[in-house]
Amino acid sequence: MNTDLDCHPTTEILKGYVQGSLPTGWSVALSAHLELCQNCKQQYQDLESDAAQYWPHDSTDQGTQEFSDLVANIINQPQGDSSDVSVSGESPIAEIHMLDHSFTLPRILAKAANEGLVWKKLSGGINQAKLNIDTETQCEFIYMSPGSQTPMHKHQGNEITLVLDGSFSDASGTYEPADFIVRSGKDEHQPISEEGCLCFAVLDSPLTFTKGIARLFNPVNRYRFRNTIVQKP
Repeated sequence: MNTDLDCHPTTEILKGYVQGSLPTGWSVALSAHLELCQNCKQQYQDLESDAAQYWPHDSTDQGTQEFSDLVANIINQPQGDSSDVSVSGESPIAEIHMLDHSFTLPRILAKAANEGLVWKKLSGGINQAKLNIDTETQCEFIYMSPGSQTPMHKHQGNEITLVLDGSFSDASGTYEPADFIVRSGKDEHQPISEEGCLCFAVLDSPLTFTKGIARLFNPVNRYRFRNTIVQKP
């Protein structure tokens, strides 16, 4: 875990998690982070204990059940037909196998992975597997091959990235396992990974490429993002 950068959820995000006001995609990423970060887990438990003094017992139980139901409804996707990407394990902790590496997942992400992932190879050594979790965010596993990099880009809204294994860097620093990184519309960066990196990312708006030929793909990005989000009935 990176000790030089503040790669943890803010108190406001943790409070939103306790109150059940976050989008489900954010809650899934945060739940995975809490399994990996004992300091944030303790802060969350303290906030939950404080909030419990003011919550009726029946509403607390209802909120917990509603979140459990949302997680249980993570969509069942068919396994991708790829020779170098697979998911294995019937136990609560699954592994993702990428090339010659195996990555152990937090329990909530293992549940999604065990239901099947379809991986797509993107340019620049990037692999992506999307998950349909809620109607507000695009959720995906991202694997950056050793020596890969993404095009320079910014966000129209917010992005959460949880590093699961390996590391990547940008102009702000280097990010390591368990780091919880929040980007907003004011951020512009170009992630690079020398050793390879597996992340779970949650976006509420499409990326906008800002340099080079990649800018030609911005209209396609926006179109694909709109069609990735599960439409509300």
